[in-house]
Amino acid sequence: MSVVADAESPAALAQARPTSPVGRVGWLLPPFVLALYALKPLGPVKDPDTYWHIVAGKHLLASGQFVLQDPFGAASEKAWILNQWLPEVLMDWAYTAYGLPAVAWLLCLGSFIVGVSVMTACRRRGSPLVTALVLALVFVALSGSLSPRPQLVTFTLSAVTTSAWLVTREDGRARWWLVPVTWLWACSHGMWFVGPVVGVVVVVGMWLEHRATWKGAARLALVPALSVAVAGVTPVGPRLFTSPFQVGGVTAYISEWQRPGLTDPAVLAALGLVVVVGVDLVRRRRANWTTMLLAVFAVALSLTWARTVGLGAVIAAPVAAAALQNLLRQPVVTTLRRERVAVAVAGLLSVVAVGVAAPAVASTPALGPNDLDSALGALPGSTVLCNDQLDGGWLLLQHPGLRPTMDTRVELYSAEHIKAYLGFVAGDAGWETYPRQVGCTYAVLPTSAAVVPRLRGSGDWAVVAESEGYVLLKSAR
Repeated sequence: MSVVADAESPAALAQARPTSPVGRVGWLLPPFVLALYALKPLGPVKDPDTYWHIVAGKHLLASGQFVLQDPFGAASEKAWILNQWLPEVLMDWAYTAYGLPAVAWLLCLGSFIVGVSVMTACRRRGSPLVTALVLALVFVALSGSLSPRPQLVTFTLSAVTTSAWLVTREDGRARWWLVPVTWLWACSHGMWFVGPVVGVVVVVGMWLEHRATWKGAARLALVPALSVAVAGVTPVGPRLFTSPFQVGGVTAYISEWQRPGLTDPAVLAALGLVVVVGVDLVRRRRANWTTMLLAVFAVALSLTWARTVGLGAVIAAPVAAAALQNLLRQPVVTTLRRERVAVAVAGLLSVVAVGVAAPAVASTPALGPNDLDSALGALPGSTVLCNDQLDGGWLLLQHPGLRPTMDTRVELYSAEHIKAYLGFVAGDAGWETYPRQVGCTYAVLPTSAAVVPRLRGSGDWAVVAESEGYVLLKSAR
């Protein structure tokens, strides 16, 4: 059994007395890994979604509209539901104040906060060394997901919520503060429902373990039930509940909604955490339903969609830390003051370093036809552009007067439109139909796009400007 002692009490210090060189410096390991969380994501903004998230925040502040018909794209067909408005407003504030370097800095800060939330959940159940090992595996699992997007809120609050419910499993007390936390979560990211799901999983586990009677389980279940209820009274209203299904018909065309490969390092890291849990459960030879159900949930998230691999690792982290600690048979000591100071110092130094470096490395976007800014800026207002999907958000932010025909807000487009777009950029037979359907009079595309030679040779399109990697063409019709 793990032993918890008061911070820096004689008992705690006795248990914490290092028995090896690693043990003596182990308390420095979590802050070191946390510094990686803050520093590794620094770089030019390359996530195409980041740009339109900034646009969404700006438009919301100007219009106050949470559910609207898209005023920017030329071919979007469905309602635009701003169910991630809180971080989008924050991103716009940062961008308005200091441009893309501020957005890059915000990413690093957000990534550090994700790390701190995971570390805190693990440290309650494991030594500094165990915490650092689990934290490092979670970092690998999150490697493809640490980008300037509202999903950072889901990673953070998933760790907080899972840890809170595990404490409820031990003491039987309901954490009612999770209800307002879920409200904030529902204002920040579309996967807010993960919190209530974790709550239901733990309540079921507690009942199966006879830690809660039917009456006690029903009382605890009020927390996830109320959490769902309050999500319906965000500024988006009841449309919040239907917004996740809007993407349902087009997930086949979204890379992050595909099943991840089993050889992906992120998947291997997430599954590694679950394997540790499984080994501990087998060794104990007794049912721990809560841990098993959480592990199954984590595996489902890690293997079903590429975008939820990291989320699965975050949820598995605290039970993996407890399992690894049990396997090592070491006592758990309450976090010491020096550990908290080390985390604070690591965070402060990291975010300051990022703030100093960001203007030099993140001022120029990592995508989009940046060298064609002048030519695009000279186009008439409301010009409809056939464009590459990944550049759509960049165009919305950098050239708000233009109207691109495709971007990564795929939930706003029909499957038929997406198919037509893919056929166009691939230069498939009948590609000429797409520009007529969407009404584009200009096209800005990567020169590597298969359709570009066909546009050049058709006689109907003339080159207006060209730079390394991109070409701007005008329709003769």
